Amino acid sequence: MQKLSDFIIEKRISILVIITLISLFFLYQLKGLEVYTKYADLLPQGHEYIKVHNKIRSQFGGANTVTMILQVREGDIFNQTTLQKIKDITEELYLIPAVDRFKILSIAVNHMVDIKLTSGGYDFVPLMFPDVPKTEEEIEKLREMVYGGFFYGSFVWFDSKKTLLTVDFFEDEIDYSVVFKELRRIQDKYEDDNHILAINGEPLHLGYVDSYVWPVFRILIISFIIMFLLFYYWYRSLRATVIPFLAAFVSGLWGLGFMCLLGYNLDPLILVFPFLIASRAACHTVQIIKRYTEECLVVKEGKGACKKVIESMFVPGFTAITTDAMGIILIALTPIQILQKITLSCTFWCIAQVIVAIILVPIILSFLPISPRLLKKFERKGFTDKVLLKVGSLIGGRGSLVVFAMVPILIIFGYLGARTIQIGDAVPGSSLFWPWHRYNQDGFRIAFSMPILSPLYIVLEGEKQYDLVSCPGKTREMCGENFTEMYHFERFMRDTPGRLVMFTNSVIGRFPSGGWVAHEGDPNWHFFPTNDRALIYGYRRFTQMGIPGSSDRFCDAGEDTAANIIIYCRDKMTPTIKTVMARVNEYIEKHSKLEPPMEYKLAGGAFGVQAAVNEVIEKYHFRTLGWALLAIFIICWIMFRSIVAAFMLTIPLIVSNLIAFSMMATGMFYLLPVPITITLSTLPVSAVGIGLGVDYGIYMLGRILEEYKISQDMKKAIEVTMASVGEPVVFTTVAMTGGLIFWVFSPLMFQATMGFFLATILLLNMLGGLLLVTSFVAVLKPRFIVG
Repeated sequence: MQKLSDFIIEKRISILVIITLISLFFLYQLKGLEVYTKYADLLPQGHEYIKVHNKIRSQFGGANTVTMILQVREGDIFNQTTLQKIKDITEELYLIPAVDRFKILSIAVNHMVDIKLTSGGYDFVPLMFPDVPKTEEEIEKLREMVYGGFFYGSFVWFDSKKTLLTVDFFEDEIDYSVVFKELRRIQDKYEDDNHILAINGEPLHLGYVDSYVWPVFRILIISFIIMFLLFYYWYRSLRATVIPFLAAFVSGLWGLGFMCLLGYNLDPLILVFPFLIASRAACHTVQIIKRYTEECLVVKEGKGACKKVIESMFVPGFTAITTDAMGIILIALTPIQILQKITLSCTFWCIAQVIVAIILVPIILSFLPISPRLLKKFERKGFTDKVLLKVGSLIGGRGSLVVFAMVPILIIFGYLGARTIQIGDAVPGSSLFWPWHRYNQDGFRIAFSMPILSPLYIVLEGEKQYDLVSCPGKTREMCGENFTEMYHFERFMRDTPGRLVMFTNSVIGRFPSGGWVAHEGDPNWHFFPTNDRALIYGYRRFTQMGIPGSSDRFCDAGEDTAANIIIYCRDKMTPTIKTVMARVNEYIEKHSKLEPPMEYKLAGGAFGVQAAVNEVIEKYHFRTLGWALLAIFIICWIMFRSIVAAFMLTIPLIVSNLIAFSMMATGMFYLLPVPITITLSTLPVSAVGIGLGVDYGIYMLGRILEEYKISQDMKKAIEVTMASVGEPVVFTTVAMTGGLIFWVFSPLMFQATMGFFLATILLLNMLGGLLLVTSFVAVLKPRFIVG
């Protein structure tokens, strides 16, 4: 390392010029930085459910459906003012960019019709198109049509105070920020003292997240300002305060510039992730500055001190940064593009910290005169130094036995809590927002009034045209077996225990009305047909005699290849998803009588998409965690050339992560109203804890190894390490925690809870690095240290 340190300092001008040019190159790339959400990136594109979703979304609808309920406080909806609002809202929906016009549904659209059988045939009477009823007689006629058809209980709720509007958007064309602004404008325009317009759906959800980009940025900036002030208060030196943030800035240029170079967008859902990586650059730099001041006290000369810093800190610094990068890059094994993009960019960001923190910072220090104020600060033993020396003395004695004995207890305690951690949402609504957020309030209002926010699409599909209405040995006009199969499947799903399935909808839902309409509304004729001719008649009547586009959600009329069954579930919480999907698979495996070439295709809709995401996260989360631990173990083994050292660094990491997962599963030991679950947003943040946990231990172990070679006294080596390396460890933990505290003011509950969670994780990792690693050394006295 001496040759490397000599080369870096002797060629420092050339190296500084190269680093500056690279930084300017990445700064230029930032002109292409875009902060937005790309919905396709949130989905595991290789999952079978998503393949089905992508295939059927243009025909049957996707996960970008928006549900609206117009509710009156007094009276019912059958008044001219409310009906006019329904008409106006429906017409405004047609004007929103990327809208699928055939999938706008309300009682004011032209294909929402009342069917009557007359002497001249079937008569299709639109409920409220093209004009709104103006007289009491017309309004009463509308009421009769609604009460006498399938609209009652579906598009108009049983209390007559709520009416439903739905709209779908083309996934490839939608701009969530534009749609969000339009929907919020409509909501503000049509709400008044007597009308509530509740809106919910993924476009609005992601639109809200996009709208909070700048508030979140402001909170992150405030966090950096707080950290800056704490740095200055601690060091009382502008140099020691500015350089760590300069390192964070330069590494941020490289990381974000690299992201732009690859053409990636920065998703608002994971804005906190880059903040953590930048903070790590500042924390690594603090270790360098601390060691620089110690060397200045010895060699009394800046360049010589910087050489010593590089020589002594390169291996532990490189190891710590590499483990950071390894903990992040392995998240990319999860086949979800948003995770792969951010982890690839942030891994490069981490690797850049090797150049920035270990090479650039000593070069900058070598140009500066030695600061007497900074040296005086580190010469003077403050309260923290005295406490750390006392802790080091206890660990060097019998205190290490107590800490050592607590390890299995902590592992058992952490495991018992961590095994209950959930994948996906733990509560109805969005876990990104506070429970009192308008989005969640509207979601609860809709879910408890008209529970249609969580549709699951199950498709019956054949291989070629007419397979849906074809059977072996029968003509297309006489085969209704596939519709009978759909009927039995829907009944089976409606009987799901726990009322997790609210109701179902499909093309066969219109079949019972055929006999009912033909017999002048006689309820005795409202039943599902039992013979092939009646089944085919019901299908043809619905697909060929209705308004164009009215059957698009349920079947591919004309091709007759596929039919869509919509299962409306109570919510998208993890237990609900597992139960419902298990129920679907149980029917297909044990009860289905479907014959080839027809088969069930799973699954689309908002519920099916969430099921796919949950399955992928559940499959890969603990797998990537295991791979990350194994990779960190191997890196530590190689760097310290000892398997014992690898175990000593990995075991505290396992302990801290088990406790962290236990805290997530219990909502920070019940301090939070809901548990923190593993989602697309929390997965990368929780994974950062792997790298954070091992950094402190590496610096501690590297310094103990170095000090023992000098003193040949294990207790003294631990005490010196605790006072030298331990101080910046404690300080950076306090500084980052001070910055994270202000996350509680975020409009996003996710960011607030992550701030609380990360602050606790930092404390656990600090204790693991300071106490567990040193206790292992004191008790085991490993050969790679004592020889």
